[in-house]
Amino acid sequence: MKIITYLLILLVFIGLLTGFLVQPHPEGMSMGMMLSISALLVLYVVAMSFVGEGKTFDERDLNHRYFSNRSALLAGTIVLSLGVLYQLFNHSIDYWLLAGLIAINLVKIVSLIYAHYRR
Repeated sequence: MKIITYLLILLVFIGLLTGFLVQPHPEGMSMGMMLSISALLVLYVVAMSFVGEGKTFDERDLNHRYFSNRSALLAGTIVLSLGVLYQLFNHSIDYWLLAGLIAINLVKIVSLIYAHYRR
């Protein structure tokens, strides 16, 4: 029950932060707002990186962890690929999207090679 509460709090947090970022700021964001949002996003990333990193008690927990990691990798790859395709057709590619897509796939390939030859 504790992990469900933790996940729901993180989900509500990112929803509220996204809602704040989506609303229009006619005068632009001040430096304080930008720094506080950046700090909150860093905290969110750190909190999300620890989700599911506890002890596994049985094979079912391990299977759930593998499934969630695989799903997150697939979702990240799809979102970044769609972003690159969308910007490709608008003739302006944001290289951060491309770098993120390359990083995700490069880390996956290198970790698979490492795991294969580590035996």
